[in-house]
Amino acid sequence: MNTTIGENIKTMRRKCGFTQEELALRLGVTPQAISKWENGGGTPDISQLIPLSQIFGITTDSLLGVVSATYGSAHTEAALGHEKLLMSTSATAAEKHLAAYTYFRAESEKEPTNYVIMRKCINHGASLSRYTDFNNFLSDKPELRDELFADCERKNLCISRYCEDRINVEKSDYAMIWIYIHTKEWDKAKKLIDRLPSLESNNLKESIMTQYLRFQFGFDKARDYIIGNVEKLLNVTGKEFFYSFEDFAWFTDSNEALEYGAKVLTIIDAYKAFDHLVPAVLKYENLIRSFLPRCYAAIGELDKAANELITIANNGVAIAAASDNPGSIEEIKADTLKDLNNAVTTVDKSLRDKVMAHSDYKKAVQIIENIG
Repeated sequence: MNTTIGENIKTMRRKCGFTQEELALRLGVTPQAISKWENGGGTPDISQLIPLSQIFGITTDSLLGVVSATYGSAHTEAALGHEKLLMSTSATAAEKHLAAYTYFRAESEKEPTNYVIMRKCINHGASLSRYTDFNNFLSDKPELRDELFADCERKNLCISRYCEDRINVEKSDYAMIWIYIHTKEWDKAKKLIDRLPSLESNNLKESIMTQYLRFQFGFDKARDYIIGNVEKLLNVTGKEFFYSFEDFAWFTDSNEALEYGAKVLTIIDAYKAFDHLVPAVLKYENLIRSFLPRCYAAIGELDKAANELITIANNGVAIAAASDNPGSIEEIKADTLKDLNNAVTTVDKSLRDKVMAHSDYKKAVQIIENIG
């Protein structure tokens, strides 16, 4: 069923984070006129349709409610499936994220209250901010770059105001913080950081939920939840160790970084005691190991640097062997090759060619090609 133009104006106004007064000011009308449109007591003059569409960043057809779309979870699943296709193309990483952002922005216009799709725009915007900061991506199109980040900011504001899914709100904030960091908007970044959950808190939902289940249903019911919490701990520690080791690899003495890397890999390895977590452990291990070649090459240990590439490739083989989904093999190969390429590109430019010329690099590529 198509929505009315008044409903669309109300939805899009909220999505963009505008009050009725702010929208009225942009259009040169009274707030009472906006309220009247939204409540179905009238419709905007035809001369207002294009300005409204431009303010909201949608087509006039979408504004008028004549664009059909698949809504809800089916729309989300279809969009996430298309995202995988976009990210598997041969374009550069920055171009792929731009394409994905553009796609999700269009899908968000079709269903303005789908906050998962809205948040995916911010996720890809955050990835793009890294390339605009470090690689000057879109430096030749500053208006597109600035508008893109402004759109992400509007979407984050909308999600924080109207989305009832706390996890989605936190993911949106986390991605938006990266954009602020790369655009050097420190105060805005700190404000969002301060409202994220912290490791300082011992009042965790998972901890008390375990007791709730045990007291209400007995330990058998709590057991599965306890095991599930271990996977959550892996995700927390894996992500933290990946980011922290990346900093060590880039900004400290290589020997110190290698010492830290050995410690975090030992901790991550302990999670292999849970058989079902082994594939996830190996994925985090590869993310961490992708910075080891940089450290080894920097201290002249080129053989060790190249040997890490073999380990990354073999981890991909093990992940594929543990998978019970034949359709995921190509994705595993692609992810492992990405880890391998990341490992090579982290090596200092003056040493990169030597690592790539090493026989272990060629062996690693061959191992990945033979996965599955």
